Amino acid sequence: MLIEMSFKELIAEKRFQGLTENSLRSYENLFRHFGNWLQENDIEHTQDLTSQTVKAYLLHCKEHGNKPKTFNSKLKLIRSWVRWMLDEEIIDKDICKNIKLVREDDSPKIVREEDIQLALRHLRRMKRREDSLYSIRNHAIMITLIGTGLRVTELVSLDWNDIDFNDWLITIQKSKSRRSGSVPLSEALAKELRVYKSFVENRFKDMPESVFVNNEGERLTKNGVQLFIKRLKKELGIQGTFSPHAMRNVFIKRLLMNKANLREIQLLARHSKIEVTRQYIGYFQHELKEVLDEHDPLKGLL
Repeated sequence: MLIEMSFKELIAEKRFQGLTENSLRSYENLFRHFGNWLQENDIEHTQDLTSQTVKAYLLHCKEHGNKPKTFNSKLKLIRSWVRWMLDEEIIDKDICKNIKLVREDDSPKIVREEDIQLALRHLRRMKRREDSLYSIRNHAIMITLIGTGLRVTELVSLDWNDIDFNDWLITIQKSKSRRSGSVPLSEALAKELRVYKSFVENRFKDMPESVFVNNEGERLTKNGVQLFIKRLKKELGIQGTFSPHAMRNVFIKRLLMNKANLREIQLLARHSKIEVTRQYIGYFQHELKEVLDEHDPLKGLL
């Protein structure tokens, strides 16, 4: 069977299974890159695939700068493809059997407090000076990321119907686990979103369904948010960690600094296991010294 045909059939199968568009795009991107590499190496048929083929491709990816997380993502997708071919009896051997994932650095990426303050000051100034969709929207995006801990895919999927200003609740239709969920809406964030919503209502003849939109009123993409944060980082000369997902860590850190307990943070961050929440304490220990000083158990004993 032609490898290109097997790629197309797997995509069709995954679409039938109800995979999200983001997941389907991951397969398509992998197959585009892997397919080009296979063609360059004159490998066209599934019967020509071996463990050495997969290892050579992954080594090629590593040599071209793929980080462990990207490397592992590609291997997982290839494993899924290989399992499907085994089930369909297109191949008769698991060519990924002895290929292992590499170790990832899964520690939270810490954004410096001064970088957050710098970015917010800059966005506030732009909002006052320009009074444009981009300046008001970008400020609202940053405030929403920090104020809710939403993941980027959750943020860009938000519709205005998902925000209940009366019950102080944001409904998430597409979470990481592909289940619906919700996060509380704070008074501070509600105020910012109301200002942004009022601007959008006046800016467009027909109110967009999506919360975060571009100049044409179309839903902002995940890539659009990432590019905005990347440009902001470059413009302000920020050297350390500064990304949309890192704002989720800012959300968790500030909850810890403001004395929320582990269970509360787990619920607000929507961690499936409290062990995931617990790891943040170690990374933010220096930030918690003031809390310890205020609630020092040795007070009154010495």
